[in-house]
Amino acid sequence: MPINSFDEYPMSWKPEKKELTYPIYYCLADMLERDIRGGILTANTKLPPQRELADFLDLNLSTITKAYKLCEMRGLIHAITGKGTFVAPYANVPTSTVEKSAGPRIELALIHPFYESNAAIRDLTVELLKKPFSEQLFEYSHPLGDRGQIVTAAGWLKRFGLDADEHNTMIAAGAQNALATVLSTLFEAGDRIAVDTYTYPNFISLANLLYLQLVPIESDEWGMRPDKLENACLLQKVRGIYMMPAGGNPTNRAFSAHRKKEIAEIIRNRDLIAIEDDNYAALLEPPYSPLTLEAPEHCIFVSGLSKPLCPGLRIAYLRLPEKYINAMEQGMFSQNLKISSLNMEIAAEIIRSGMAHKIIQKKRAAAVERNRIYASFFPESGLWKESYYQWLELPKQCSGKQCETELKYQGVSVFGAERFSVGNQVKANAVRVATCSARSDEELRLGLRVLQDYIDRQQETAAGFIV
Repeated sequence: MPINSFDEYPMSWKPEKKELTYPIYYCLADMLERDIRGGILTANTKLPPQRELADFLDLNLSTITKAYKLCEMRGLIHAITGKGTFVAPYANVPTSTVEKSAGPRIELALIHPFYESNAAIRDLTVELLKKPFSEQLFEYSHPLGDRGQIVTAAGWLKRFGLDADEHNTMIAAGAQNALATVLSTLFEAGDRIAVDTYTYPNFISLANLLYLQLVPIESDEWGMRPDKLENACLLQKVRGIYMMPAGGNPTNRAFSAHRKKEIAEIIRNRDLIAIEDDNYAALLEPPYSPLTLEAPEHCIFVSGLSKPLCPGLRIAYLRLPEKYINAMEQGMFSQNLKISSLNMEIAAEIIRSGMAHKIIQKKRAAAVERNRIYASFFPESGLWKESYYQWLELPKQCSGKQCETELKYQGVSVFGAERFSVGNQVKANAVRVATCSARSDEELRLGLRVLQDYIDRQQETAAGFIV
């Protein structure tokens, strides 16, 4: 038993020793996660020092260290040198952008990438199934795609200037499946991956699930800062990097041509496993030039078809460096056993028939029109005319989470900045507004008017405190 009594000793967290089971460090980590998720330990709460908690529970210091480390890998806590260990600012904030609808709302949160072309895709599918031997699409054959499907995928990737061929091209069941396979195959628990300070929230969820640590890298107007990335590689032993250089989700910030070269040089010099998620690159005019071209032996290029073509197909194409091909093939087999032959063939036929070009043109035009409406409400915010969403900064005193919550009660959905935040980011006064998702232009205007009124009220409240 500990020599000192902790009965009256003030501690922010006093787990019940009788609840501990073997392995103790894992059970303790689960108990800490339960109390954080349950709101018993709120954001930024300072946790007991490791040695103090070890004395309280009559455990070895190493057991506490392992439990804290496990929770850090889960994205629940973080340590500040010289100050202690704290509950992460956004540990209780949902990171997923896929949610069950709670009722009829004006949708400006989830991304619904213009479904007007779905009828044409349906008709193409009906004709496809009338072709001879189409019944073979329902067999177990060709688990990662047949030759025709892979050649079509390589052709899609070549449009970005990549040296894609049958050997280094892979098909995945959507971009999220591709990312899951890359992370589970090429990384190990505890590895560190550099990301933008605000990044794709489902990537955050995936990293937490696999116990990978994300290292936030600051950006400027030209993209991720190379000096910050170099410093992180030096001090934190970063093993990989995840990027959306064509325009990040949620900020839309794109890498300049020079910045791509700077980041690529660090990737080469540090031998990083680089993941380039093209996200919406197919929608851009002029055509996008990938960062992968600057470091092809290190970069995995992921081109999802959900946003530019059809989300229901769940198909993505990957261009792989030679050194990752064998491992990724085994990883893809382990993850999926088989990618849907029907979905792969539909995607390939959309591209072969020329329909893909027409769909992209229509979606690009629709995005431009929706963002023109957005600009009429928020002319001073940065505008990315071909994007499906916009990043809107709020008054300094207003958090994204607060805005998201209050607008929900007014029948409008947006996503607060906290969902996208990595690390100890303090500034979270922003929301992502999905301009593509309202059912009509008029509904978009109604939703934006509610958001505008909310911001006006916040500014008036703030002005009222000025003496």
